[in-house]
Amino acid sequence: MKFHRKAIWLVPLLLLVTFPLWSIPVGDFLTPRGGFDKDLKTGKSKIRKFNMDKVKILQNQKGKKTALIRAARARTGETEDILLMENVDADIFDEDGNITNIVAKHGKYNTVTKMLTLIDDVVVNKTNDKQFLYSDLLYYDEEKRTVSSPGKTRLTGEDVEINGGSLDYDIPTGSYVIGNRVHCILNGFTEP
Repeated sequence: MKFHRKAIWLVPLLLLVTFPLWSIPVGDFLTPRGGFDKDLKTGKSKIRKFNMDKVKILQNQKGKKTALIRAARARTGETEDILLMENVDADIFDEDGNITNIVAKHGKYNTVTKMLTLIDDVVVNKTNDKQFLYSDLLYYDEEKRTVSSPGKTRLTGEDVEINGGSLDYDIPTGSYVIGNRVHCILNGFTEP
């Protein structure tokens, strides 16, 4: 049977001629069934929500530990980049390794901007200088290494008490700026 060697060219010709007859049923059979997830096409992902107990966040800058943030509970906020925390206890380290402890009832941490917002009964204990700061709202910016309190603040230390309308503190330089109606009481002060 020598037919197969000389007639093999008839197979592609037969497929080409009969294409209009078999292309529609084969095309319908190969079409994907069901819909598709539009979020996958646009690259948007669903927000993942979670709750955690006993949370610790460690921050480093240039290989040095700059902050340790602890919370009794944390959960995601409006977006997955926001962590809402309860019973926040944070330690902030300066360049010399001195610890400043900050305690608050509630906090919000943005994982993208590395901004910590503390709300309700904020107490800052600067242990090295024996100073305490009391406020209802405090912001800690990890990138700039600054602490700011836009509301009323009370700063107490050895033989000094300062009440002000706002406070800005630069951690690398150690400088304070207290604004709006400042009232200062110095104990043991004698006029020159």
